[in-house]
Amino acid sequence: MRSSTALRTSTNSNELGSLLARRGTDLILAIEDGNALIRCHVSSATAAAMLAPLKGKAAGQFRPLPGNLVEIDAAVTLAAAVKMLEAKATAERRPHLN
Repeated sequence: MRSSTALRTSTNSNELGSLLARRGTDLILAIEDGNALIRCHVSSATAAAMLAPLKGKAAGQFRPLPGNLVEIDAAVTLAAAVKMLEAKATAERRPHLN
């Protein structure tokens, strides 16, 4: 049996939002034993870019929020986390069209 590289870690958006606000950030990355936990609130465009490296294995890893935001709360391999963070940086450098 093959294990998934992404697992849902929390269902409480308010809890994650409060944690991010207390830390004054939009992303928390925790690394342990070669795996990573990524927790963030980002725009829907940035979320799409960040979830692309998971190649469709992102079910349950994100939730739409008001204001065109998406909550990502996923446990992934370290390699996937690096790809997700690179995608986030690239997406946030792109000019936004209004």
